[in-house]
Amino acid sequence: MSEAAGAAVFGVFVVGMTLGRTAGTVALDRWGRVPVLTGTIGLAVLGAGLAVLAGSGPLAIVGVALWGLGASLGFPVGMSAAADEEAHAPVRVSVVAVIGYTAFLAGPPLLGLLGDHVGTLRALLVVPLLLVPTLLLVPVLRPPHAAEPARPTPEI
Repeated sequence: MSEAAGAAVFGVFVVGMTLGRTAGTVALDRWGRVPVLTGTIGLAVLGAGLAVLAGSGPLAIVGVALWGLGASLGFPVGMSAAADEEAHAPVRVSVVAVIGYTAFLAGPPLLGLLGDHVGTLRALLVVPLLLVPTLLLVPVLRPPHAAEPARPTPEI
């Protein structure tokens, strides 16, 4: 693929992320964090794997779109979950932010370094391989149990 085509495919990834974040709010309200994140992480694993292993450009582009859609909610929902308990929110949000920004800043150079040794496509297989174990961590993001709603006092 040409560099221009590669840039256009990155646009497909960004559109997938944008659609995921836009529709994700509705999905989160309807089904909750754990099922939605399980599904989106599964889409990211499938999409990233398809993007890397597809034998054709069009199939790889479908993979990139699924990858973007699947990657759309991890960071914002993780940040939201970190803020669930008011007493621990500042520390937890800062930890999630550090993890997210470290991955954002260190991930591309590390993938590039690995790509220099094994090739870019093979290096990108690290992404779905690292996403699979995160599926085991999704239940941790379950919201704390809400207090029972107050029952109205019957009127006499």
